[in-house]
Amino acid sequence: MSEQSRVMAGTMVGGLVGALAGYLFFTERGRALRARIEPAVDDLRREFGRFRATIEKAGDLANDGMRMVHEFNTARAQPFGDSRTSH
Repeated sequence: MSEQSRVMAGTMVGGLVGALAGYLFFTERGRALRARIEPAVDDLRREFGRFRATIEKAGDLANDGMRMVHEFNTARAQPFGDSRTSH
């Protein structure tokens, strides 16, 4: 894609975004549409937040599992009857 094509595409996209923003913010029908869209956007934002929290919990669980595997392998590598064990 040439530089001129990119500039033209950017200009077109910018014009469309500007026209959409003008419609949504400066017309009565646009304001009404925005009023209907905003609750859905808020719900979507909440769902993404919950999804992120779920992913973080899954990562924590994976880290705990890896830690336990490492501890098990470390304990298994010690010779049987080592004086450091309590049994």
